[in-house]
Amino acid sequence: MFANVFLLYANKITLFYFIFRKCPPNLIAPLIKIVIEEIRKACKKQPMLCGFNPSDNAYEPLKLMQTVMAKTNEVCLRYLDNSMLCSLPSPGGPYFLTSIHAVKNGRRKMEDRHVVIHDLNTMFNVQEASPSSYYAVFDGHAGHDAAAYSSAHLHQFLAENKLFISNPEQALLDAFCKTDALFIDKCRVENILPSRTGMAKYCRHAGPDALAGSNLSSGTTAVVALLRPKEKTLYIAWVGDSQALLVNQGRLLQVVNPHKPSRRDERERIEQQGGCVLLWGTWRVNGQLAVSRAIGECDAEYKPYVNAVPDIREIPLDGGEDFPNIGLRWPVGFCVGG
Repeated sequence: MFANVFLLYANKITLFYFIFRKCPPNLIAPLIKIVIEEIRKACKKQPMLCGFNPSDNAYEPLKLMQTVMAKTNEVCLRYLDNSMLCSLPSPGGPYFLTSIHAVKNGRRKMEDRHVVIHDLNTMFNVQEASPSSYYAVFDGHAGHDAAAYSSAHLHQFLAENKLFISNPEQALLDAFCKTDALFIDKCRVENILPSRTGMAKYCRHAGPDALAGSNLSSGTTAVVALLRPKEKTLYIAWVGDSQALLVNQGRLLQVVNPHKPSRRDERERIEQQGGCVLLWGTWRVNGQLAVSRAIGECDAEYKPYVNAVPDIREIPLDGGEDFPNIGLRWPVGFCVGG
């Protein structure tokens, strides 16, 4: 369990740090791998110096963050010595050009997140799979918590899944559901959600009052692209109304069928589970939420009607593709070009 905490925390901090510092894309994954391996060794050898509190049987977040940042800077400073550069792992082949555009609009805070990982395999030491690139956009609403959590963890749950190599579609499904479940569990542990009994009821899909008393409503839609160029295959997984397009020789292919309450199959599913779909400007779950699937949405009004089970599409690539484009309700998030 603790090893998983190290990996989650170290990966999250170092990834965002390297992106913020504009680290060359071909060095991000190898450097994160080195940082994670050394943090694991340090936490195993001297856990209390890394923030472990025996009385709580847990790590103190601030101390662990300081440990990770110190190790990250230590690793990077090694390579100021030119004689050390040759010890860096080979960056591999060229990565796809990526264009990113994000707009906050009139909101006070940015609620959306995006993730670009050109070499997912190296980052998590996945040695048997063919090269994999991961791109994702998370459209947060009612706060940024669900989008921030998903952007930090979903790709790890995907890479760690035992089916990642043999069955990427099932691995994607599992990663979405695990992200949703652990985010809700995190909220409960932090006393935002009700009792463990209430959580157990939700997990059994008991009904609309399973989360009665919750005051958290943060959620996020998600669209994820997993690219395996050697297999000439693109996997797209999504929940909610975020969009994905594939441009092939100037022609647009809409990949995503958005999860909206207006879809007949979604409406029937919601009503069978005891919820309702009402028209209030647009069709909404229980008259409130305009999407029928999302990560988070812990409010008792939405669970279990709004779930995080993704739809997944496998797309064979023939070499004529210009680029995929994934984003929010209008696909302006980012483009990946070959």
